[in-house]
Amino acid sequence: MPRLSFLRLLAAVGVALTIPGSVVHGQLEQLANRVPDSANTLVIINAKGAYSSPLARSQHWERRGQQAHSAGMIALPAGAENVLMAAEMDFEFMQPLWEIAVAYVRQMPAMQDVAARSGGRLDRLAGMQAVERANDSFVVALGPKIIGAMSPANRQHVIRWVRKSRNRKSPELSPYLADALRVASAPSTHIIMAFDLDGVLAPAEVASTLAKSKVLPDSQANTEDISEVIASIRGIRLEIELQNPPQGRLSLDFDQEAAILDEIAKPLLLDLLSKYGAGIDEIESWEVRVAGKSITFGKSITFEGELTKSGLRRVLSVLSSPVGPTAAAPYEGSSTNDSIAIASQRYFQSVTGYLDDLFVGDLQPQSLHQVKVWVERYARKIEDLADHQVDQEVVAFGRDVVASLHEIVSVVGRAEMRSDLREANLHDSGRRRYGRYGAYGYFEKSYVTRDRHLVQADEANRGLEEAHSIVNELRDLSAETRETMSERYDRPF
Repeated sequence: MPRLSFLRLLAAVGVALTIPGSVVHGQLEQLANRVPDSANTLVIINAKGAYSSPLARSQHWERRGQQAHSAGMIALPAGAENVLMAAEMDFEFMQPLWEIAVAYVRQMPAMQDVAARSGGRLDRLAGMQAVERANDSFVVALGPKIIGAMSPANRQHVIRWVRKSRNRKSPELSPYLADALRVASAPSTHIIMAFDLDGVLAPAEVASTLAKSKVLPDSQANTEDISEVIASIRGIRLEIELQNPPQGRLSLDFDQEAAILDEIAKPLLLDLLSKYGAGIDEIESWEVRVAGKSITFGKSITFEGELTKSGLRRVLSVLSSPVGPTAAAPYEGSSTNDSIAIASQRYFQSVTGYLDDLFVGDLQPQSLHQVKVWVERYARKIEDLADHQVDQEVVAFGRDVVASLHEIVSVVGRAEMRSDLREANLHDSGRRRYGRYGAYGYFEKSYVTRDRHLVQADEANRGLEEAHSIVNELRDLSAETRETMSERYDRPF
């Protein structure tokens, strides 16, 4: 989703930040002032707290930056204390209309260095130093210690964003995102991801969708009431503690009492996340640990459980952070060849780490749309990787991987088109396709649902078979490149 996934990281009690909570809050408010009022998606990362968490200490993130990425974290600017990402998401297509990333850093990097490391071009926007990057984003020095980025790189839009945001006296967030900002202000909070879904769903639309899904039992008679509750959703929020392993807490917040969703809460959540391309395998085993109950009702449904490094990275892939690698510290080695070796090794391991996230394990037919969404996101993540000082053969490997991932997206898209065409021809003029319940729309006849599911499974299998052949080619390419680079630089890739 939102390209949709939601995380919050809570630091352990014994790991305190070295800066007062009021200072943290002040930094977050300064960053939130930069968020346009049309934002409906927000990710807040307490970078300083994350790097002092139990997980970070056990894996030595501070000394070995690659370990943080391997554990699931996104690339963050060197010296970042707080990072905020926001977007206006088109929830129908799960694509952002715009994205921004802003970070409070201990020392502002020189824009000349940002341009050199990212292959970008120096510019000035609204009187501020900026760099136009090849990944369709502008990086801007927004203040003495605030660096920001906006995508797409529409120069006029970015200038308007810079001008308006620097004159904003207080955040202009929606009530739901403002609540997330308040939660993030706590010193113990590491990461929060929030999606404002207020007004996105209509009861009739929900009822129609439920009729076509397996979530609602056939015996369920109160479809209208259930649809009303689901349509009242305010948003989804995910919090994560960087324990070892990371712990996640996912909340679905409604305007109405949610007790009626008791029996379908978990399948509803999984169906919703899958629809928005945010399905995380481990969520299926999550439950809430509040007063001994697995689900807490009121106006919220909450789930808790562990996250793997793959799950953490998938959650954080919802939004891009174009500001991240641009401000990274240069690689240090005893020689130029050492620097190239280190940069190439990190780049290669980042690419293959993404491939492992995507393709370790079997792709299931029911996850065809989800596969497409994840592959699109990860292709973009690889495109955004910094390739400064990286061996050109390794850079070429990354480009080949991106091209293959785009081909997988095309394969899955063709399978979905074939499925849609076949489903459109399922209607038999001699039998009714739909029945009606109440004032909330229609339900699909059982024989149509059965035939539709058969068509979907058949086309999903065909599409996944084609995708698997491309995945096998990628594995061979990765193994060949790893062997070549390991031999060239005398270090394991």
